[in-house]
Amino acid sequence: MRLLLKSLLWITGLGLVAALVLGLALALDRRPLVAEPSPPSPAEQTWAADWLAKQRRHHGRAASSNRLELTEPQANLLLNALLGRSGQGQAQVRLGAGRASLALSLKLPLDQLDGYLNLELELVEDDPLPRVESARIAGLPIPGSLAQALAEQALQALDRSQMVHEVRFTPERLTLDYTWRPDMIERFSGGMIASDELPRVLAAQDAIIRYAAAQPGRKPLPLSDLLTHLLQETANDMDPIAGHRALILALAAYVNGQSIRAPDDDSTEPRARPRLVLLRGRVDLSQHFMTSAALAVQGTDTLSSLVGWYKEMSDANGGSGFSFADMMANRAGIRFARLATEKAASARWLQSVARAGLREDDFMPRIDRLPEGLSQARFEDRLGTDKRREYQRLIEQIDRHIESRGLYRQSPG
Repeated sequence: MRLLLKSLLWITGLGLVAALVLGLALALDRRPLVAEPSPPSPAEQTWAADWLAKQRRHHGRAASSNRLELTEPQANLLLNALLGRSGQGQAQVRLGAGRASLALSLKLPLDQLDGYLNLELELVEDDPLPRVESARIAGLPIPGSLAQALAEQALQALDRSQMVHEVRFTPERLTLDYTWRPDMIERFSGGMIASDELPRVLAAQDAIIRYAAAQPGRKPLPLSDLLTHLLQETANDMDPIAGHRALILALAAYVNGQSIRAPDDDSTEPRARPRLVLLRGRVDLSQHFMTSAALAVQGTDTLSSLVGWYKEMSDANGGSGFSFADMMANRAGIRFARLATEKAASARWLQSVARAGLREDDFMPRIDRLPEGLSQARFEDRLGTDKRREYQRLIEQIDRHIESRGLYRQSPG
C-alpha cells in the first residue's frame, strides 16, 4: 500500500516536474500556500503506523483486488507523512461531490531560489481515472488543457499498469479500487516510458542482465565496464540517440536496484537481483550519476540539477550530509547524457571510443578532496556571506573538472 501511496503522491507533483521539463518560468511565492499542519497526536501517529502495517500484511506477495477508503483527515494525515519523508513541505486535500482539490507547498532549499513552489490542482471524477480540471503553480495559472497534457503520461502509466481501476470522491471519503501486485512499481515504471521507446529500454535491460550473469561471483560491477558493454551493444542501432536514451534509462533503474516491466507483461517469473554497481568505488555515486543522466534524457539539465541539489540539501537537513562528491556525480551524469543523446555525430563518436573501453577517468573526475557530510549550517558557513556567488563559483569549478575529462575534451560537440 505504501508503494501505491508513493506513486499517487508522485503523480500529484507531476505538474511541477513537467513544468520544469517544459521550461516554464516559475515564479516563487514568499509564503507557503498550505500552512504547516499541527503535529499529529500520538493517537493519529499510532493509527497511521497501524494502518500502513495492516496494508503490508494484507497484501503479502500475491496479487489481490482492494478498495481503499479514506476520510479527508485520514488522507491529509497520510499524505503529509509521506511528503515529510521526501522533502520539506506540506499538503492539503479537500474532498467534494465528484471532485477533489489538492494544494501543496514545497520549500526549495536553494539560496538562489528563495521561496516556495505552491501547487494547486482541481481533480474531477472521470472514467476510470480523474482528470485535471485546472492547475496553478506558484500563482501562475495553467489552462486545464495544458495541465491535462502534463498529467497525461502519468495517468496513462497508471492505466497501462492495470493498478488503479476506479477513483471516486464524495465529501465524506475518497474511494480507490486497485489491484495490488508485488511488481507494481516495475509496471508503473514501464508505463512511464513512451510506448515506442519501451522495447528498446527492455532490450537494454536484458543486455544488462545477461552481462551481469556472465560475470563471475557476486562482486560489484564497475559502471565504466557496464557503459562500455552497452555502448558496444548499441553500435549497430540505426538510431544511436534512441539507443543511448534506452541504455541510460535501463541502467539508471538497474544501479538503483530496480527493474522495468512492460505493463501488459503477465509473467510471474522472478527477476534476478541486480548486482551492486560502483563509480569511484562507491554505489551511491553510480546512482547519482545514472539517475541524473536519466532525468536529463527524460527532461532537461535544469531538472536534473534541481533534483540533485534538492537531494543534497535534504541530506544536509538531517540526512547523510551535503556531499560535493555526490554533486560532482550528478553533474557528470548530466554531461554524459548530453554527449550521448544530443547529436547523432557525438553519439556515434562515443560508440567509437567505447570500442577501446571506457575508464572512470574518461568521464568522472576524482573525488578525493571534495568535502562531504556537511550539515546545512556547515554548508552555509562554508559558502560565506555571498552564498549565491560562492555556490556558483563551486559549481563552475566542478564543471571545469568534468570538462577536463578526456571524453569531453576530445568530443566533436
